Amino acid sequence: MKAYRGLLLIILAMGSSACLWYFATPLTPIHPLNKLAHIIGGLAITGLFLVFLFSTRMKILERWFHGLERLNFYHKVLAMFSLAFIIIHGQLQKMVPDEDLPQTSFREWAKELGEFAQYGFIILIALAFLAKFLKYEHWRWLHRLLLLPYTLGIYHTYFSSEYDLLQPSALGIFTALTTTIGFMSALYMMTMYQDMFFPYNGTISNIQKLNAHVIELELTLTKKLHYRPGQFLFLKIFQEGIEKAPHPFSISGGDGVTIRVTIKAVGDFTKQVYNEIQVDTPVAIDGPFGHFDFAKGANQQLWIAGGIGITPFIAYLQTKPTKKINLYYSFHGVDNIVYKDFLLDYAQSNEQFTVTFIDTSQVDRLSFDQLTIPAHTSIYLCGPEKMMKHFKSSAPTSHIEWEAFKLR
Repeated sequence: MKAYRGLLLIILAMGSSACLWYFATPLTPIHPLNKLAHIIGGLAITGLFLVFLFSTRMKILERWFHGLERLNFYHKVLAMFSLAFIIIHGQLQKMVPDEDLPQTSFREWAKELGEFAQYGFIILIALAFLAKFLKYEHWRWLHRLLLLPYTLGIYHTYFSSEYDLLQPSALGIFTALTTTIGFMSALYMMTMYQDMFFPYNGTISNIQKLNAHVIELELTLTKKLHYRPGQFLFLKIFQEGIEKAPHPFSISGGDGVTIRVTIKAVGDFTKQVYNEIQVDTPVAIDGPFGHFDFAKGANQQLWIAGGIGITPFIAYLQTKPTKKINLYYSFHGVDNIVYKDFLLDYAQSNEQFTVTFIDTSQVDRLSFDQLTIPAHTSIYLCGPEKMMKHFKSSAPTSHIEWEAFKLR
């Protein structure tokens, strides 16, 4: 399991939270339901710590989860579980006998803030999971607003608790560390990341429209970006009329000082780029990310690309590899194919490389059942999410790498 270190982090954090709350001693004896409510509430606040920590896209976390796609998946899963814990915690609190609930006005105020936090999380997380119906900028603002109920939740945790969390006990130290890291992670992503942590700057030096939907941008940077073919980056474009939020794109070539990215116009942002982008527009880059590593794969490789998912493969072919490669390139209609001439020329001049074009508007989509895969073959997949699910559900036991990262 490639993401085992990331999974161990989740298990360690959530397991430690449950154990520390279970074995901690309250200030005064409390009802068993109240104790259970505290344990569930502790799991909720720990889950949210991980949710915000994972949103930072730290390189060490990307390595532990073997890619941002997996990291993003567990970010979503933890958000759902944390929301469930919040709701269960609130219901358990209502079942606790009145004489066992906080009686001071200070604690009562903290309890009411906790209810506000609960409603805030329910509304904002529910809306965030409707991402496909929202514009990206609106979705980003919903995520920023999550900092408010999280702050209220931290206040509620400390000042409505029957445990003294301000003392340097094991539970107090654990809660202080996780809430501080979680809060700072949220603050970093929502206020600092986009303005301070894009280390590569440059301009757009060339623009080429490959077809009616796809554009290739050449970026010239002020310092070299060391990347591995198959990786992707987050790109910010500073041109009036184009959204400034960062978006991920696979690197399709370049020597590091110049970088090429290939973009398909499918959403609001990419359509803006296709229609309006200009030469000499300033850009900023964060990256590289991704765990495609063709060089470490077997000498026999099978590549399956869908649509714009051809770009990481193009980047590696430009290094003129000596491995034996069979590429199956799937697209829907001839208007959606890119780099066809390059691939045909490469196949003609390199006997180790073959390419098969599959137009799904004319024939059925490709499946593993149609392929004869030799032993010790490394398989690489990149394409739309629907295509990736189709192949992953029937994947053989061979070595498989896939890339299908999306922001939401």
